[in-house]
Amino acid sequence: MPSSASGLSQRKKASGTDSSTTTPTPTTTGTTGTTTNATTTTAQGATSLKSGGVSSEATSTATSFKASSQQTNGHSHIQRNNDRSNSNGNSNGTSNGNGVNGHDHVNGNSIVKGALSSKSTTDDEQESDASSDRFETMDEISQWRTSVAPYCPSYSVAFKAIFLVRALAATYSNISDCDEVFNFWEPMHYLQYGTGLETWEYSPLYAIRSWAYILVHALPAEITRLAMSANRLQVFFILRIILGAVSAHCEATLYRAVVDEVDPRIGRYLLLALVSSAGTWIASNAFLPSTFAMYTTMLFFSQMLQPPRQHSVKRTFWAIFWVGLGALLGWPFSAAVGLPFALEELLIHSRNQSKKKTVRFRDWRRMRFLRLVSSSILVLGIVLIPLIFIDHYYYDKFVVVPLNIVLYNVFGGDVGPDIFGTEPWWFYILNGLLNFNLLFLAALLSFPALVFTFLVAPDVIPNPPSSADQLKDPLLLFTLKLSPFYLWFAIFTAQPHKEERFLFVVYPLICFNAVMTLFMAQKLVQRGLDRFVTRSKTAAIHKYSRGLVWVVLIVSAAVSVSRILALYEHYSAPIDVYRNAFDLVKVPEPIGSTSTATVEGTEPTVIAASNAGSSLNAKKEIIRVCVGKEWYRFPSHYFLPEGARLGLIKSHFDGLLPGEFQEQSESGYPTSGKSQHPLAIDWRWSAERRPGTSHIPKLMNNENKEVVEHYTPLEQCQYLVDLDYSGRPEPEKPTATSSIVINETPDLEPRYLQNKEQWEKLYCRKFLDTTVGAGRNRWVRAFWIPDKITLALTRGQPKAWGDYCLARRK
Repeated sequence: MPSSASGLSQRKKASGTDSSTTTPTPTTTGTTGTTTNATTTTAQGATSLKSGGVSSEATSTATSFKASSQQTNGHSHIQRNNDRSNSNGNSNGTSNGNGVNGHDHVNGNSIVKGALSSKSTTDDEQESDASSDRFETMDEISQWRTSVAPYCPSYSVAFKAIFLVRALAATYSNISDCDEVFNFWEPMHYLQYGTGLETWEYSPLYAIRSWAYILVHALPAEITRLAMSANRLQVFFILRIILGAVSAHCEATLYRAVVDEVDPRIGRYLLLALVSSAGTWIASNAFLPSTFAMYTTMLFFSQMLQPPRQHSVKRTFWAIFWVGLGALLGWPFSAAVGLPFALEELLIHSRNQSKKKTVRFRDWRRMRFLRLVSSSILVLGIVLIPLIFIDHYYYDKFVVVPLNIVLYNVFGGDVGPDIFGTEPWWFYILNGLLNFNLLFLAALLSFPALVFTFLVAPDVIPNPPSSADQLKDPLLLFTLKLSPFYLWFAIFTAQPHKEERFLFVVYPLICFNAVMTLFMAQKLVQRGLDRFVTRSKTAAIHKYSRGLVWVVLIVSAAVSVSRILALYEHYSAPIDVYRNAFDLVKVPEPIGSTSTATVEGTEPTVIAASNAGSSLNAKKEIIRVCVGKEWYRFPSHYFLPEGARLGLIKSHFDGLLPGEFQEQSESGYPTSGKSQHPLAIDWRWSAERRPGTSHIPKLMNNENKEVVEHYTPLEQCQYLVDLDYSGRPEPEKPTATSSIVINETPDLEPRYLQNKEQWEKLYCRKFLDTTVGAGRNRWVRAFWIPDKITLALTRGQPKAWGDYCLARRK
């Protein structure tokens, strides 16, 4: 906790002893300025004491405390400020080189003033009530102890710790949403390799997905492919690791901003919460606009935590830039988290330390408003113009994708997002408890805790280290800091259509609000206990109260680890099966083809009409890997070798499934759409080579109506991926055509894997059955629990498993 603005007052004696023998109590301040030199301060103190008639014993005491205080606090303050970030748009945590920052120091003059005040103490003050003196002393000791800054890891250390966890998540975490695959991984695969599945959102008729967002992710993926000669499966996981590195940078930046601008202890709590939460484990590596908006939200909030400045536009510009980038390139609704920042700019006045003449008080709001408007227009031009240009190039029409997204989701009417399903009002509460457990409850209580703390003990509210004086209106300031999470949570709770990924944007803010609650609760408990214990037990009270916060954080981390382990053990079979399918699915070489040693996915850049088809005399055979009811767990074509395509078999699902992007013709040009040229020089991702970006599929619709032409006949499937629950009662065996008739209605989801005459299992993994056995217990399926405890919870019922298998046609 930063040093309190009010130093420790001189302890008053209850008896009438001469003041020359009184030992002054140590005093610290939080005044911003340059660190006072120990030798100079001691000399000044001695001179002042001599002129004031104070004895040499008091001088010696003040000097010795000054030295010991500097020795005690020096290391903590060096560590705390050695990595203070430069304000260049986003904090990077680099060291300022001088080891000590001017925000925190021990003021030797305050010790001298304390000694002088002891000399002038009146007899009435010396005879004050002993009990009130004891309570005051306890408060002073509490402030003195909390003024010593704790150890806080640097940006570099924090980044490495977070990145280690994110790299593990990139390797072992599941894909939690099929929209991530069909709306983002598949279009990127189409750009890179020329094949992929297309959803209705990418039809130029609707155009509610941006090719610019795909291109931003495809560039590092393509650089990886070329630099490392990586196959498509390796590209998939390397890109996830890159996304984890981006997330680690944003999280470390946010952590250092909290250390520097809120409180070091809150920063340490936040670091543990970010690293250990199951929610950040799931969201950090996802290829989703909501995850991208989560990155920009962390960088924006790092700017928002800095104090408002009157003469500097840097904070305003970078805050609006990160909000605008996340909203325009990622998800338009993420702009809502920036509303509290705009209110803060217009409601809270703060004069910086600049030598420029301070603007008149009645004009500052007008200047702030003009600054907000000008920065918004500038960011709009920087981000939106390139985005429109890229989307126009691929869609071959003028589109503003962010506007289309808003119009569809807000004014879609009968064809809006609600047709894809609705959830009850408590959906996000349950989701928050699963992914953040105790921290989510603490986050919900952050504002009530702030109000209660302000009414009971306002000095407990953190005072930012960068603030020279006590905050004038801490309630308003921290209300604005805590409000982005509440605003986002309220907006999306009110929407009928709910999905887990919608909450990704504020996952880091959940952690921040939670640790703020824990910090204020710990201070209130500490303050309350200080008034009921003796002075000798005060240090132990402070130690144990801080330890309680770590206990809560560690318990929350343990529950999150249990959640992560459950997701991997119970539901990781699909991604593991497809990972093995990359090697097990065999694509025969076309007859008459010549073997060439080329990097997978490469294409020529010059195509002449005379020899356009000479190199493609032999047409490659397409191998179909089919799925039925498990279509939504397909992790993308990055898991299938070149020449293999996904085939969709009819199941009980009667909604709209994705089709296939129009592919480049054998001559190197699309068969329809853009005009053909006898000679073309273009790059691999050009719109000419990827005609599906501007082609309007005839059968696509935005009403979630089934299109039977998207299905693949079972007879065309060489491989099959299916889930078979062996623990369930066996239905009637499938016929030779893999369909059975019950009451003249064909079974759309037969147990294909039971037909051993037709299918040969190549690789299987177990998958939890949630309808029988212990899997019916919500605690067992949501968290990893040891088997003995599982048997106790389910009255002796073990977990039942299904077989998630890749099979080959015999």
